[in-house]
Amino acid sequence: MVQQLISEQLVILLNGLSGAATLFLLGTGLSLIYGMLNFLNLAHAAFLPLGAYLAASLVHATVGAVGGSLGFVGLFVVFLVLILVVVPAVVSAIGLVMERTAFKPLYGLEDDYQLLATFGIILMMEDAMKYIWGGEPVSATAPSNLLGTFSLPGGTYPWWSVLTILVTALVAGTLYYFFEETRLGKITLAMAEDEEAVSFAGIDTRSIHLKVFVIGIALAALGGALYLPTASMTTGLALEFVILAFAVLVIGGLGSLKGAIAASLIIGMVQAYGAYYVPILELALVFLLMAVIMLIKPTGLFGEIEA
Repeated sequence: MVQQLISEQLVILLNGLSGAATLFLLGTGLSLIYGMLNFLNLAHAAFLPLGAYLAASLVHATVGAVGGSLGFVGLFVVFLVLILVVVPAVVSAIGLVMERTAFKPLYGLEDDYQLLATFGIILMMEDAMKYIWGGEPVSATAPSNLLGTFSLPGGTYPWWSVLTILVTALVAGTLYYFFEETRLGKITLAMAEDEEAVSFAGIDTRSIHLKVFVIGIALAALGGALYLPTASMTTGLALEFVILAFAVLVIGGLGSLKGAIAASLIIGMVQAYGAYYVPILELALVFLLMAVIMLIKPTGLFGEIEA
């Protein structure tokens, strides 16, 4: 009985951390873009399923082309390169084109107009993904199957989920170092506080805007690529991810990296425990948590910008 309880709690913990990893990669990009550009981009969440769909296509193409001829190490390295490098790079390129054509004209508009316009863009992106990949669930379990599972009392757990947690922790640490220790990171933070003063110093703020936007899109795409091997992607999930991404913003605080980390962990654990004990209320618990945080601290846990 005790062993079963420990096993259940360990699985819930790992599920919570894995879910938090996806939320962090999605919510951090949205937080960076809002903090830097003051741009509430609902369509940001659509880049996560786009990354997942692209990863599925690349994984299936790789398995079809090489099969098991590369061996365990060779195939694992190929999968890592596809998921960690190729997918974020390709989706970032798509995002860059969209930034210059669809998003840039929305900068400076009132939040209401931004939300309406980007909601329309997310619907168009959803339809485009449905047209390309169809309406049926898409999965690509080959990377997860390659790594296999490890034993827990009363069951097993996929190593891929552990890898997702570790990769996300590395990304979080890298971002923290970038913003706290590098010149470009400190300039980026200064722009979030007073962009006009930074531009007066002769710094090309537009190029930094683009870099931040591309980083945000790459993080979302990476989240989707890491999510897919242990799950499936269907059209319509982008709208659910929109809700969760904004939950990260509201709970953590607008434009705060520490807030994104904390909020992702909190929401991930709430969802994991909710899915296990009261699955019908899984999403409702996130809304309840948002409401409580907004009542207690309207700017979020680490936010300094009024929501």
